[in-house]
Amino acid sequence: MTGGNSMTPQRRIRGRSGAVLTLLDQLISSASNFMLGVVIARAGGADALGTFGVAFLIWLAVVGTNRALVTEPMTVTGSTDSRQAQLPEGLLATLVLGVGVAALLGISGVVLQLAGIDTVALLALAVCIPSLLAHDYCRSAAFRLQRPDRALLSDGGFALVQGAVTGALFALGVGSTAAFIAAWGVGATIGAVLGMTLAGIHLTARGGVAQLRALWPRSRWFLAEFGTAFPADQGYLLLLPILLDTSQFGLYRAGAGLIGPIVVVFVAGVNVGLPESVRRLRQDGVPGLAAYAPRLTAAVAAITVLYCGVVAVFAEPLLRLTYGEEFTAAVSITRLIAGQYVILALCFGFHQVVKAAGRMRQLWATRAVSAAVSITAVIVLASEFGLTGAGLASLVTGGAYTTGIAIAYLRMRRDGLVAASERPALQSNAGDTRDLSIAPMARGGHANRQTARNSRSTDE
Repeated sequence: MTGGNSMTPQRRIRGRSGAVLTLLDQLISSASNFMLGVVIARAGGADALGTFGVAFLIWLAVVGTNRALVTEPMTVTGSTDSRQAQLPEGLLATLVLGVGVAALLGISGVVLQLAGIDTVALLALAVCIPSLLAHDYCRSAAFRLQRPDRALLSDGGFALVQGAVTGALFALGVGSTAAFIAAWGVGATIGAVLGMTLAGIHLTARGGVAQLRALWPRSRWFLAEFGTAFPADQGYLLLLPILLDTSQFGLYRAGAGLIGPIVVVFVAGVNVGLPESVRRLRQDGVPGLAAYAPRLTAAVAAITVLYCGVVAVFAEPLLRLTYGEEFTAAVSITRLIAGQYVILALCFGFHQVVKAAGRMRQLWATRAVSAAVSITAVIVLASEFGLTGAGLASLVTGGAYTTGIAIAYLRMRRDGLVAASERPALQSNAGDTRDLSIAPMARGGHANRQTARNSRSTDE
């Protein structure tokens, strides 16, 4: 069973209209996450925000795993025609993973609770995982089918319901982080139902495990990259509540929260830049990517420098106004995190074109080195300099990542082709498989079309 009417022409939204809708969607998604963190901080202080920060990092690990195993490989190898996109099977695969992860988190939470460790927030997150993953899958499918309007409506419903429930909890004086996480899950459930309805996705009881197996030859490389990307990008932060304490991690999350809105630009850049990189790769080969990468990087970097610069200058009053007086202790960490995002922006476009070229092994190696650097830096610097050391570790992490992407990009330019084992069958809008054999490129010369993939980032 597939989503959509087989007799109805498939509408697509591209170009400037698609970019505007994508940006609006990212604004709503990121704003809802940001406001949830603000309300939790106001209701429970730095310790509550730190607890939510740990839960959010666990969520990022879960959703990243699902994207690696399901949504990203389906984007690369699947049709962009909803009649042939296997949307129900992909949703079932996502739910299979979601239920499994929820059970694992639930069991872990119960065991830790019996051992005397407060894990109510973890248990609340476990219950919400299937709904959160289903919503993320439907949102990703909307972008894959070039229907950002559907993603916008789904996220709008998510944000409205989450905001209403969160506002009610705050008005009633509820300070439990678990209660606010539950409100997040309620919003995700509504968003998932809206996404399924708009895409015409019907629940099915068959094909989920088969879909996971069919995707495995490619998804294993996506998973390998994520397994090293997450520790390098976010996972190392889970060490902070251990090295410092939950309240100190809450201060870190407050600083990251002020910088967080720039993630809207990064995610919108992925949703626009990665498909465009794929298109240029198919049409013009590596030279097309080489021409596009600097322009995409310049656009994202300019906005990042402007926003992060303003936040760094006015960090103290912004922290006081947004989170409260307790959080003015996060001024230094906010400025250091701002510096990290500026460094990350310097390689943004180059990362997208390397991903579009299917250089998964090179990205995996880059991420592995970056992860090792990140974990070492946070252990050494946070242990020695506390919260400021955590910020310095963020700068080191950004520098290691940017350097690794630069090396991967230069190797791609030098080689000009993708290894046969990494070369997926790309499909046209009609779902037909094309021959994408590639001729080697001489140094400084040209090449034919290369493989491509598509993915999304998580909003913070």
